[in-house]
Amino acid sequence: MVAFVGIQLLVLLVAGCVGLAQSQPEKRYYALEVEREGQTMVLLPGTVLDIRRFRAAPPLGRELVYRESDARYESDFYNQWFVIPDVMLTQQATSWLAAAGLFQFVMDSSGSLSPTHILEGTVTALYGDYRANPAKAVLGLQFVLVHDAAASMNMIWHNQYRKEVEMMEQSPEALVSGWNEALRSILTALEADMRQTLKTEERVEHRRMMLPAGPTRQR
Repeated sequence: MVAFVGIQLLVLLVAGCVGLAQSQPEKRYYALEVEREGQTMVLLPGTVLDIRRFRAAPPLGRELVYRESDARYESDFYNQWFVIPDVMLTQQATSWLAAAGLFQFVMDSSGSLSPTHILEGTVTALYGDYRANPAKAVLGLQFVLVHDAAASMNMIWHNQYRKEVEMMEQSPEALVSGWNEALRSILTALEADMRQTLKTEERVEHRRMMLPAGPTRQR
């Protein structure tokens, strides 16, 4: 009898553990991915853009982040990024600008070519704003473009972008879809602003080259 009761308890314990394990949600992994469409034409032949790995302020982990109130943020342990956000966004910006054709070569910092320009980026916002109704996917990026001349490094342009996209529902899938839309919008604006900046830089350099040389001093 005692043995029979013991077996029953063991079966119940095993069944309980199995049920508990089955009730735990599985982790899901997400990634941002946008593709630039349209023609590519090199704006500045002979130029090399080095895109440094983006920073995040504040630092971001793998978990998706939701803003529940003005002072409270929550991270989602069961819904995570497949790649940490700063690396993922650096990769997306590199692919986009390589397809844009503003520079002859676009590479990350592991490239072997000497850069003529350097782009640095900072992730300033990446969260789902659940205070709003409807909720919004919020993405903020800040960029600095540097001309890496032989003698010095001169900042020639900087800008900050922020995009909020309304979500159809409060789900991780809808949030990532909103972030993709925001990223596409920001990279489109980044390309347009950099194109205008490079055209201005090219005109200034052309005028400088056309200036007559100063008189030589005779001994």
